[in-house]
Amino acid sequence: MTKTDSTSHTRALYRRVDGAVTRIERLLAGGLLLLAVAIILVDILLRATIAYALPWAGEATRYAIIWLVFIASGIGARHGAHISIDFLAEMASRKVAIQIARTGAVISAGTCILLTVFGVQLTTQMRAFGQTSPSLEWPMWIIYLSVPIGAALMALRFTQSAFELSDTEEARSKVALSAA
Repeated sequence: MTKTDSTSHTRALYRRVDGAVTRIERLLAGGLLLLAVAIILVDILLRATIAYALPWAGEATRYAIIWLVFIASGIGARHGAHISIDFLAEMASRKVAIQIARTGAVISAGTCILLTVFGVQLTTQMRAFGQTSPSLEWPMWIIYLSVPIGAALMALRFTQSAFELSDTEEARSKVALSAA
């Protein structure tokens, strides 16, 4: 296998993995949003029609939104949608701006890796404690698991951004130091 074939194979594999992760992120985020909206709507309809409130609706909605935020944070990192500081990049040449963006993406990825590690530790502690949620009586470690999963997705997406930046006008539009 030549170097060109190897590079081509690696790029194809990268695109397949990226596509699969993107589809999973979107499916989970969309499903969680629909779930939260459905729970709220059913609770409202029950209150309005038969004066009955679902005692677990607020808690379930809260947990769905927490998971949604952490899953969607990976999507935001992939598209450069996080809060960013681009003052330096705007004033710099294209090559320097891309290096600034790469540095910012690497720093953000590193921060997210730390958050992943601390999130795993927190989740492990919560599992050891055996705490459950008040209404649903779900194990709280499942709720806390959203932190390391979301942080790992952000770390992956920031790492991708660092390596995908090239000397193009499209790359310049993505140039930013993320404050994730």
